[in-house]
Amino acid sequence: MTRQFLLECLEESEERSHGNIGRRLATAPTTEAWGMMGKEWQGLIFNLLKYDAENNSASSGKGKKRVGRRGGRGDRMMMQQWDLEDIKSLLTGESDADYRLATLLMHKAMMGEDWDNNWNTILNQLRSQCESQGVHPVFHSLASTFQPVLGELGVYDSVEVEIDDDADWLESCRIDASDCELLTDLLKPPLGIQLKATQLAPLKRLHDLMARKGGVKPQWLSRHLDSRLLEERKGSIGLLAAILASGAQLEDVKSRFEQLAIEEGIIGDISAKQVLLISIKEGNNSVWDECISLKQGNSLNDACRAHAWARTPEGGPGLSLKKLEKGLDELNSWSEIRGIEMDASEIKWAIVESMANDGESESACEHFPSLNINNNQQLRIALSLLNSSCHESVVAKLEKVIANASNLDFSILLGHEAIPVNIRLSVSELLDVSGSADQDTEEMMLELYTSTGDIKALTGLLAAHPDSAQINPHLTLVSARLIGAENDNDLLTWARLARREAFLVLSDVELPSFLSPAAFALTSLLDGGIADLEQVSSLLDSEGLQSFKQCRRAMMEDGDGLVPQPLLLKMEESVSSSEMGKIERMLFNQLILNLKLNRADSLLQIAESDTHKEAEEIIEEVLTSAPPTYRLMRNVNAQVLEHGVASGALERWYKNNNAHSMEASIATGRYAEKGGNRLEAARSYQTAATRCDNFELRQKLNKEALISYAHAGNWPEAIELLESESGLKANITDRFKLYLQVNDEADRGNLEKARSTILANVAESTIIEKKNDEGETYEVEQITHSVEGLNLHLTYPSIHRLPEEPYRGRVLAAINRVQKGRKRRGADIEQVFQKALNRKEFTEIFSVANRAADEMGPEHGLLIYERAMNSSKFDVAGLKRLSEMQRTMYSRTENVIPVRQRIHLNNLALKPLVVVDTNLLVDALAERVLRELEIEREVPMHLDSRREFHKTLLYRSQQGRIEMFIPAATRNELRNIAAIPGRMRKICGDRLIDPKLWDEKITEKSLVALADGVITEYNSWNPETGANINELVQIRRPEFETFFVDLKKVYSDITDSKISRGHSQAKRQEIEGEALYPEAGDVDIMLFSAYLADESLEGFGSILVASRDSDFTVPARALQERFGFVTVDNAQALSRYTH
Repeated sequence: MTRQFLLECLEESEERSHGNIGRRLATAPTTEAWGMMGKEWQGLIFNLLKYDAENNSASSGKGKKRVGRRGGRGDRMMMQQWDLEDIKSLLTGESDADYRLATLLMHKAMMGEDWDNNWNTILNQLRSQCESQGVHPVFHSLASTFQPVLGELGVYDSVEVEIDDDADWLESCRIDASDCELLTDLLKPPLGIQLKATQLAPLKRLHDLMARKGGVKPQWLSRHLDSRLLEERKGSIGLLAAILASGAQLEDVKSRFEQLAIEEGIIGDISAKQVLLISIKEGNNSVWDECISLKQGNSLNDACRAHAWARTPEGGPGLSLKKLEKGLDELNSWSEIRGIEMDASEIKWAIVESMANDGESESACEHFPSLNINNNQQLRIALSLLNSSCHESVVAKLEKVIANASNLDFSILLGHEAIPVNIRLSVSELLDVSGSADQDTEEMMLELYTSTGDIKALTGLLAAHPDSAQINPHLTLVSARLIGAENDNDLLTWARLARREAFLVLSDVELPSFLSPAAFALTSLLDGGIADLEQVSSLLDSEGLQSFKQCRRAMMEDGDGLVPQPLLLKMEESVSSSEMGKIERMLFNQLILNLKLNRADSLLQIAESDTHKEAEEIIEEVLTSAPPTYRLMRNVNAQVLEHGVASGALERWYKNNNAHSMEASIATGRYAEKGGNRLEAARSYQTAATRCDNFELRQKLNKEALISYAHAGNWPEAIELLESESGLKANITDRFKLYLQVNDEADRGNLEKARSTILANVAESTIIEKKNDEGETYEVEQITHSVEGLNLHLTYPSIHRLPEEPYRGRVLAAINRVQKGRKRRGADIEQVFQKALNRKEFTEIFSVANRAADEMGPEHGLLIYERAMNSSKFDVAGLKRLSEMQRTMYSRTENVIPVRQRIHLNNLALKPLVVVDTNLLVDALAERVLRELEIEREVPMHLDSRREFHKTLLYRSQQGRIEMFIPAATRNELRNIAAIPGRMRKICGDRLIDPKLWDEKITEKSLVALADGVITEYNSWNPETGANINELVQIRRPEFETFFVDLKKVYSDITDSKISRGHSQAKRQEIEGEALYPEAGDVDIMLFSAYLADESLEGFGSILVASRDSDFTVPARALQERFGFVTVDNAQALSRYTH
């Protein structure tokens, strides 16, 4: 073929050059044939053309011709070079004699006197071979065109070997052209037929494009087919053109194959089969028998058979049940292999009819649920299954066709006793036939409410009977899932409590005949149970089904949990366009909304600003797309509380539906805070706290109110709240209280009192001895003020991102007061720092930082750099320089700075060390238990107010952004919890769990093993061991006991709250005769965390205790101020300390 390509290259370049030898040289490399040749052949033709151009007197002109900067194409090509094959290779090679002789002759012409005459021996040998064997016809053309160099080749006989089409390649044309992979393989070079370069080159480019893209659409293929190839309609080339036209779905495909089908041999046979495939796809059942009779084994025959089975005529044209079932298996297998969703309903109807006729109704029910009734014959088949196990599916399909007023003969339904009364009533109305039904019975009411989707009425009817959850567990779960959030609180409370009762008896109660399997499959899916996904899938069209499958993959354990928005949109469109019952549609919409909310929850767990914003947008969309259900609203409320989500839609909903609830006030506060109205936010949080019965949550809301009051500058209301709520004493630091009090006094104009308040806070009393005039010694109390303490107050607002004035001004006034008459140290440092900051002088900042480190301690020097970087006065380069200076100082002093004093050094980006409490590990253990039971196997979702903070901790640890430590007390407590299966069953109780499966899989041994796995997974760091470590930890126990007693009122409230939730007071630690204080394990965690906070651990910037226990969370700020460790109870709190 290469010789033919050389000839095509020469002919095309001559044709396009119109006799211009220079242009011929420039044109040759642009021909299609050029790219099809090897480098050695390109070198031969190029050098022949170049030599001819250089030595032909007709192209040389007179004298020298100046070539401009851009020149002409021919001139530029004279400067190009494609090398001939190396002489040494030609002399010793085994290529054809005619090629070697021509190339050596070209070398000889180009080399002139440099030619080695010893090589002439090889030339003569090659001449002898050409004389005896002949040469390819192309060399006669070359001899004629390049007479001076290759003229002698014209004297040898012209010999051309005839090349037949490759039979194996032709056999590979037996493909279904819609199979992109096989079509790509067919075009893979070398092709087994003889093509011109102008045909082959575009095919090679097309193959490369298709191989890169993987899968192409017909529209794309039609745009990339070469028109010259499509002109071919005969022989093997015509067959290839027809197959490509078929893949591109061009209009004349069938006529192409029909024309080719009359040819003899393999081409005609393949073309005839292609005509069969096109005909059966068009619905021409006259070729059905011929298609089915084809042998399996190649793509074309298999496609013909599969499409024929998909169009099985009514009654299955006399085929046996066994033959039909094999046909369905073949269709499903082909569909799976090809990744094409084929409509198998026609053959399934034939199977169902055959089974029903043979009395095998139960077997027929395996296929019936996925079918739709479209004609009277199918209606009669469906009615024959009413007394089988798929009765409810038949009923659902009858309701569907009646509701759509299909053009069917419904009169046969009227006298059928197995058909529910409401359907017969609908038929009588449709056909204008009188009828009656007893709609007063409870069963009929439940059926009607369910079929019409009247969830409020359904729930009300169920709630009116005390045993409804045990008698109708399926309907109870449906109503609990779909009841709207706007309903009365009593009804919502019943739905929440009855749901757990229904779980316990579900496996022992049959599904009601009027609740479709698909509806309950969706309910099971939403409740985390094992669902019949075929039932769910049957509700969707092909695109919706594909989206659903991709959603499941994203939600699987090895997925990222973030279902892409386009997939959810496709599912939404599919649900809206698909035909399904009212309940199914409502449940499917809830599935989509929950998937969206699940995405928002996953984004919130990441706890970054951009993901938080996206999550809020999703929640806004969820709340505005449909009236929220009670379950969905509970999930949103949890996200508002735990992650600080703000939603205008949520705020408006509460204003319209439940304006006086705690949740309404929180929603208003969050939305006001997002909009910058901190005063409204503060008042809303305070109002929410007054409406809250939960002690821990009330303190959290009051604290948020205080912070918002501070940002709003409303100091009087902040002080009033501080004095009225005793629990705040432990939930905020003394420094924050001082901050509020000083600002309040200054705002009132009491500047001196504000200053005095600060001075009193840093006052230090010492006893000194003095002598009177008589020489007698006596003791007096001397009051001094800590300049270091004042400097910490000075930086407090900026570090905590609070308003700096008037607090900072009063601190400076206090510093000035203290420094009168003294050597001015602290005040000087601050003044010099402010000047250096304003001038952006790095050397001065460096000097101030070193002074602060020398005079007040290294952490103060590091804070100078921290304040400079947070001042917004430096560009990126400046911040980098300051960071390097800070890191240099830190590297020198790290071993003398306790971790507790590093907590505000954010720009060092030090890791936090997280001490994990038992409650979070219990969440992780519960997750493992559910995984063991395959709960949420189908679509895992972490909603329904379930806690996910443990996942955030593990994710951050795997990222390398935190280290985690599980203390011995936590390990022991987790193992003790795991040793009681009944306790873990209660913890996992809000999931749809099969009691039999629990008893089978969950034992004390397996639970303890799972607990050990959790401990191993969550423990990434261990402290150094030493003989006196425990003594060093325990040495502060008396200090903790004093701390607890000082907060007796707070811990009394915590204890009362715990007892109200079912906790035993016996576990509380007794101090001074009162059992009010944290249990021993929690105290051990506190002691060890305090010990770690006082250590100079390498690489850590803070000690965090991850816990939701109110013993930690309520007095969190007091614990931090006194003992140096921070309590975090959610992803948002953790994000403040991770970098």
